[in-house]
Amino acid sequence: MRAWIATLVMLLSLPVWAAQDGNEGLYEMAAPPDSAFVRVVNITEGQVNVEMDDWRQSLSPRQAGDYLYRPAGKAQLTVEGKPFEFEFAARSVQTLVFDGAALVAHQDIYFNNRLKALLVMYNLSDQPATLQTLNGAVSVIGPLLAGSSGEREINGVKVALKVALDSGAELPLDEVVLQRGRIYTVLVTPGNGGVQARLEESHVATTP
Repeated sequence: MRAWIATLVMLLSLPVWAAQDGNEGLYEMAAPPDSAFVRVVNITEGQVNVEMDDWRQSLSPRQAGDYLYRPAGKAQLTVEGKPFEFEFAARSVQTLVFDGAALVAHQDIYFNNRLKALLVMYNLSDQPATLQTLNGAVSVIGPLLAGSSGEREINGVKVALKVALDSGAELPLDEVVLQRGRIYTVLVTPGNGGVQARLEESHVATTP
């Protein structure tokens, strides 16, 4: 399990969880050099509310939240009224997957390559999955075992991708233009209608 991210300079007037413009490159912003980064992914079938300090975010089913940065140390997140205690290491990046009862941590890499884009895939389904080009000619990430994650740096290009499941099912993703210095998340999640996959650009939270 893996996956992670970071860099930004905190303005003294902003609260701990505040970030800058969410449209900027994730690592083009400046945070204190030893900041920790964290986000929550909701894999339930309902809306969930995430809270920490003065920060709030509502996540739709199978949605990844924004990255937050904070000083290293202990902190408490509250998801749907349930408190979870965590300790965040300096220069760490974590994705916390909420399944309705627990938060499962994925350690992400600390990405700071402005010449490449980063693709991060979380296989939260119950079977192996591989991220491939749409024609199946190239495996980009994986195969990943159920419950694991992986990543790959890639050139800034326009790409059409799909997730190929061990069952033989194929889940096409929206075509995307990968921008250098940005992070893109592929979520493979369970659902009432079967396994689903989506690709979205990652962002840092703006001021609450």
